[in-house]
Amino acid sequence: MKKAGLVLALVFIVSQFGCSPQSSSNFELYLTDAPAPDLQNFYITLEAIYLRSEDRQSWTDNILTEPKRIDLLPLRGREERLAALDLPEGTYSGLKLVISRVEIVTTERTFTIDTAPAITVALPCHFTITKDTITKLTLDFDAERSHTWTGSGYIFNPNVTIKDIVQHR
Repeated sequence: MKKAGLVLALVFIVSQFGCSPQSSSNFELYLTDAPAPDLQNFYITLEAIYLRSEDRQSWTDNILTEPKRIDLLPLRGREERLAALDLPEGTYSGLKLVISRVEIVTTERTFTIDTAPAITVALPCHFTITKDTITKLTLDFDAERSHTWTGSGYIFNPNVTIKDIVQHR
């Protein structure tokens, strides 16, 4: 019984920390999605992502180097890295996503949802960046709960949550 427990613990440790690509960054941001039946694609364009620094009482500069167009549906059951960077040490308390475009593709047609002005999604989260620690924050953007069919088109109401925050050395 002790051997089985040891093997399970080893598998967990390797799966959490041993299989990810090495990064010289101290912060990594990932995105995943829950299933959304009846859709072929659900594209969002992330124009910007900001983090709230409690120590500086301000938002960081945009952590994206360029806008990212992402199809949420292939992210079911997997994660995609959005950003990897070195953040200043300190405490962070929030994250803002700026969404500039949404396209929903069904078998019949593509619906482009007007997002002018861009939609900002603010999420509270709490983590501390310290020396020699990597922080991985994963967002769950639920495509299925982010849209409503009106009979002639879609209304977009983003449903994004912090799935987890993992820190390791």
